[in-house]
Amino acid sequence: MERQWLRFKTAAVAMVFLLGLMACSGAKINQENFNNIKTGMTMAEVKAILGEPTDASSVDVAGISGATAMWQGDGITINIQFMNGKVIAKEFLKPGQ
Repeated sequence: MERQWLRFKTAAVAMVFLLGLMACSGAKINQENFNNIKTGMTMAEVKAILGEPTDASSVDVAGISGATAMWQGDGITINIQFMNGKVIAKEFLKPGQ
């Protein structure tokens, strides 16, 4: 019985931690942080503002690298395109706007 209680407490603490982590990452996905993303920023600089992307892909062709990354949270989607590691375009999507 005591062992089951310990498992329950451990699972409850882990759940609270994960929910808090998810809430924090979504809190970074907003108009203000989007406005702070500037052309020429690196992926590392963007991650410092928005956190890890929800999805990302990249391609290298003839010495030119391209990447796109997407962040989602609270009904908002931010898409950012990179060329040779630098921001070249960005998009803010929010339903109803």
